[in-house]
Amino acid sequence: MKILALILTLLVLGISPSLAGDKVRVGLYFAENTPPAPKAELAPKKLEQRLNAVFGFTYYELVKAQEIEMDNEWQQWAVPRNDFFIRVEPLACQPGETKTVYYEIYKDGFIVAKGKYEPHHDTPLFINGPDFKQGRFIFVLEAR
Repeated sequence: MKILALILTLLVLGISPSLAGDKVRVGLYFAENTPPAPKAELAPKKLEQRLNAVFGFTYYELVKAQEIEMDNEWQQWAVPRNDFFIRVEPLACQPGETKTVYYEIYKDGFIVAKGKYEPHHDTPLFINGPDFKQGRFIFVLEAR
């Protein structure tokens, strides 16, 4: 009962206990229906099920992953390819405020998508990327 009262108090004060950590993992996955190479690193089962429910592909191969420190308020880049990449910037916030990440996705040197993400435990953000061969690239941002 005391734990429930503490959680409710934190919520009322605006402190978010659901924030998983001080890092955001940026993962680029290649979604496809044909089986990948045997040594390919696939998405964890729970993430795979969520991706499948949204995008409908069978396999989600991790191309590249990088962790972004939320305490560093400068831009950080994840560049899996020269023509397709993401810029991530943790935004400044006051103590007790929810941390937010600003992102921009570039394709062939132009911004094709931008937005903000409030990382919370078990709430990843899926960003649909370009089609490639028989599949599609997908960025996944998730709290760590």
